Amino acid sequence: MIKGTKDHRHQSYIEYKKHVILFIRILAAVFRIESMRKTTESLNKVVCLKNISQILGLEEELEELPHWSTINNYLEQLQPSELEKIIQKLVVRLTRMRSFENSRIRNKYWQVIVDGTHLYTFREEHCKHCLKREFKDKEGNVVRREYYHVVLEAKLVIEGNMVISIATEFVENESQEVKKQDCELNAFYRLAKKLKQSFPKLPICLGMDSLYTAAPVFSLCKKYNWHYIIRFKDGSISSLAKEFHALKYMEPSQSWSKIEDNVTKAYRYVTGIPYQSHELNIVEYEQSELKHPFVFVTDLPISRRNCEQLVLDGRRRWKIENEGFNAQKNQGMGLEHMFSKSYTATKNHYFLIQIGHMIAQFLEAGIKRLMALAKLPAYQLFENIKEAFRTVLLTKADAELVSLKIQYRLR
Repeated sequence: MIKGTKDHRHQSYIEYKKHVILFIRILAAVFRIESMRKTTESLNKVVCLKNISQILGLEEELEELPHWSTINNYLEQLQPSELEKIIQKLVVRLTRMRSFENSRIRNKYWQVIVDGTHLYTFREEHCKHCLKREFKDKEGNVVRREYYHVVLEAKLVIEGNMVISIATEFVENESQEVKKQDCELNAFYRLAKKLKQSFPKLPICLGMDSLYTAAPVFSLCKKYNWHYIIRFKDGSISSLAKEFHALKYMEPSQSWSKIEDNVTKAYRYVTGIPYQSHELNIVEYEQSELKHPFVFVTDLPISRRNCEQLVLDGRRRWKIENEGFNAQKNQGMGLEHMFSKSYTATKNHYFLIQIGHMIAQFLEAGIKRLMALAKLPAYQLFENIKEAFRTVLLTKADAELVSLKIQYRLR
């Protein structure tokens, strides 16, 4: 797939092929190397170069890694949509594999979690697409401006604890002269359109936070034949909250509690609440050790039998932050690191990190039993694998093993 990307560099000056550059950048993400300089220091070894050359089937072995400026030069000219299409192809492959059928909500719907995160913050304007925030004193005078970039991400939930990028939309201004800045909600409508175009027949259930508790979002999901489980807060739609609180104790069969491991859990739900042109179902979950209840609004049918699982599915939204953004920011992938001053290149770095993180998650899941036996934390696992890649030469038998058609089971 990466061989199929376009190369806009001047052909007479090319020293490293495009798939070499992209593969090395993906490899850095898999091995959780957080900067271009550290990538060179870690992977620019004789055995490592031989392994990379063998994997890529290069006619001439690499003598050294491309310099970071060479990598960025290519990424500055590559259209980010090309890497985004590669991610979509990978996701299509995953959803068609029978190995992950247990990942579906109610054995039917793929859960796609939507959330946004900050990438970079600047004191000065980085580019015309920056979002801007102004800080004012008591008199209303602007004392400081902050410029930043935000991305909205849709991630596919696999096996309950892996989150795979399925669609991305950058929250960005067309220019600094716009009267109204772009925002996460507007980016969501663009993201949804992109998601539907890329996966028109995929049965989806969206998991989102309270920002998306709005009639236009409900209508869009209905139009696309998607379902949703959205975190609900009283301030989101006050009339809807008022009706739910008035009805939640009226039907005894829809309200109950139980004790598990000395923890009291209480469930209450109401179905068929009319709101504009929609009929909504709301569930409330309280736990003795939690300060605030979890409340979710959904169009999925709720019953006493499936209520608890629906709450678990709704609470899974935090995984995009913990297993997704947090791992990419704080576990060596450098998501918040500015790998390039070019806005186009930073987008391409972002997509390559998503591909690397996808591979790393499956690598970790595939040997989690061995990790448990060895009492090995994830960061040490990838350090060990990186060290082996740097010091142990791949053999012909390794290449033959990779070409075999085998099926992995994660359970």
